[in-house]
Amino acid sequence: MASRAEEEVDRNFDYFQRHLADFLPAHEGRYVLLHRCRAVDFFDTLRDAEAAGVARYAPDAFSIQEVTASVMDLGFYSHAHGQR
Repeated sequence: MASRAEEEVDRNFDYFQRHLADFLPAHEGRYVLLHRCRAVDFFDTLRDAEAAGVARYAPDAFSIQEVTASVMDLGFYSHAHGQR
């Protein structure tokens, strides 16, 4: 059975993939903070995206993806953050 955090990241990733073409023109190479199937904000660095996610949503789950034409697994950062 998947945890709530795993379900959140799965939904966020699905949302990200469906909207990637919309994000690319203005945000390629940046990092998107995702929460509850919504692109909350875009950041120039992974560190900034993570800091914003923690400040806004901790202890709830959120995810971060790099906006790039080839979807990349960012390891820990592509998965939901939250209580473990």
